[in-house]
Amino acid sequence: MRKILNTAFWALLVAGVVFVVAFVGQKHNETICEHFELSIENQNYDALTNAEELGAIIIAATDTIAGKALNEIDPYDIHNILNENPYIKYADIQTGIDGKLKINVVLRQAIIRVINKEGLSFYIGGEGWIMPVNPGFPSRVIIANGSVDNITAVAQNKKLHVDSLPENSLARKLYEMGKYINSSEFLKKLIAQIWITTSGEVELIPVIGEYTILFGSFDEMEDKFEKLAIYYKEGASKAGWIDYISIDLKYKNQVICSKK
Repeated sequence: MRKILNTAFWALLVAGVVFVVAFVGQKHNETICEHFELSIENQNYDALTNAEELGAIIIAATDTIAGKALNEIDPYDIHNILNENPYIKYADIQTGIDGKLKINVVLRQAIIRVINKEGLSFYIGGEGWIMPVNPGFPSRVIIANGSVDNITAVAQNKKLHVDSLPENSLARKLYEMGKYINSSEFLKKLIAQIWITTSGEVELIPVIGEYTILFGSFDEMEDKFEKLAIYYKEGASKAGWIDYISIDLKYKNQVICSKK
């Protein structure tokens, strides 16, 4: 008899839990979405968009969200809309029993802006994604320009990764250099611009000073930057680098400086 009572008790308990879950789920689906909140996480850099712009894109693509029942709103549709945005790295969408739709977004961070000879430009993010310039949202990053060509198609593409480009492409080389510079606090504070000469060589323009760093080709990039760092730490203060017009890193195991 006791076993029968125990079985009946657990059966009623399970049935009650199922009923409550179903009831809560139904009420949740019928809840009217009063508004949605979109927040951007870890925005400690110059973002290429903002919450207001992204919210307007969602509303334009879905007609409206506020005033609809939650079961009429498909989070996957919103996720797909955000996934098409080149500035978004990740988006998380949640609905609450209070009728709020919460969207948390992580943005991609630009590390370099490439400008070709025709004036077309694009950003490359730290993870290699190419992003168009968004008017009104400039990002203070290294500029790469000069004799930059054959990247018009790259500049016009809104969702492209540098890994899809040929290994010897200029955009890919500029990305690798920009990534290396951004990985070093010393280089980030030193370099403002990457200039490509008509012969295809690299010249670096510092943030302060009227001299040019002659880098040469992209080959042996790490060794050249290491030479530059050693020169600044050990030799520049003694040599008075402010009087130079150029610092040449093109020759192996040498740093050649030319005075004004």
